Amino acid sequence: MLKSLYRLFSSVKVAIIILLSLAVTSIIGTIVEQQQNPDKYLREYGEVTYKIFKFLGFTDVYHSWWYILLLVLLAINLTVCSIERLPKIWKIAKNPKKKLREGAENAYRLVHKLTLSASNPDEVAEKLVSILKQMGYKPEKVPSDEENTKYVFADKHVFARFGVYIVHAGILIVLVGGLLTAIFGYRGYMNLAEGSKSNLVTLFGNGKIIELPFEVQCDKFTIDFYPSGMPKAYISDLEVIENGKTVKKQRIVVNTPLSYRGIYFYQANYGKGRVYFFKKINQKAKEQPIIDALGQPFYVGKGKDGIKYYLSPVAMDGQFIFVDLITQNGETLAQAKMTSGQWYRIPQTGQFVAIGGADNAFYTGLQVSYDPGTWVVWVGSTIMVIGLFVAFFIPHKRILARIKQVKEGKVNIVIAGRTNKGFESLEKDMEKILGVLKSSYCNILAPKEENHD
Repeated sequence: MLKSLYRLFSSVKVAIIILLSLAVTSIIGTIVEQQQNPDKYLREYGEVTYKIFKFLGFTDVYHSWWYILLLVLLAINLTVCSIERLPKIWKIAKNPKKKLREGAENAYRLVHKLTLSASNPDEVAEKLVSILKQMGYKPEKVPSDEENTKYVFADKHVFARFGVYIVHAGILIVLVGGLLTAIFGYRGYMNLAEGSKSNLVTLFGNGKIIELPFEVQCDKFTIDFYPSGMPKAYISDLEVIENGKTVKKQRIVVNTPLSYRGIYFYQANYGKGRVYFFKKINQKAKEQPIIDALGQPFYVGKGKDGIKYYLSPVAMDGQFIFVDLITQNGETLAQAKMTSGQWYRIPQTGQFVAIGGADNAFYTGLQVSYDPGTWVVWVGSTIMVIGLFVAFFIPHKRILARIKQVKEGKVNIVIAGRTNKGFESLEKDMEKILGVLKSSYCNILAPKEENHD
């Protein structure tokens, strides 16, 4: 069973299928707007289509279980393929045949032969090693038990053989970043009126409420309009409060977010409607004032069932304030119409809430985004680019030489070269080597050069 799975995931065809599936997923995520309010989907697609989309996860593709599964499968496939092919590349790179035996040059594409006037093979071998070092190679004289025959082996950029695995490592890191975002990341909104603060973020799409470990307060909200009435600019002066202390202040505008603990608060929109609430845990308890903006929930307590409950003012009509009672999962349990000066008991929690007043003051609409995989993706992308550069532009060159004394004062040298890319570059290196050797030793015979394709 395990062997069958291993063979399956070592297949390039499986990788292509997974990549195509991810491409289709990205197309769906582009065509269907993600994490929108259910009412928008109902208006655009109708109830039946919306239910199908929601069931299939098309309204939040990048957090769906099947998208996460595709990322995991791609990571497994990439890992298995790398493990499957690595031993062969490792053997080529780290355990090469270093001796150019008689006749072995026939297997090389680039071969040069010539006879030099030299006293002994060792002298020519030393010279060749010196030339190769100056050209950036890592040469070595290979031990030989043959009398009057010396061997030289040289490598350059052996790491280039592993360029594809650097790319694979980068992709895997990018996938890890994508998984971190898909599992732990979120995108939602927070509405804050001047003077109000909250630590609650309502997620787009499902309406789930997330509690931040700190509060954000709006000290001031300014909006400018064009003469036509269109908004020109809106600016929010925000304050981050943690453990009762202000830890950060920042003015934000469109495209200039507030960032704290990896969570970003973007200036997204605005609206009108500010409500003053009072809350107390029982009839005799001290009142707690709350300033809230329309569409922004606030916590009203935990029920006997262990579920957290929230109230959210959704609309104003004269003296009436319409509120929703919702759970942390975004489920609306009840809707009510409240009036100022009257206490209302929340049945699920036993706490009391009253409205002290309301006005049409502007509130700032913040888009809240948490993407824990961002930096992981950047690191992976950087590694992947480096790997691609190595894989496509840096050749691994290998040169082997057999130096043999044919008679007194005459040495025959056979040089063979091989590269995984950039054959022209290797040819130039060989020509340079031959040029130096020819200038250093007097040729007895004209050079004989052969190319074996």
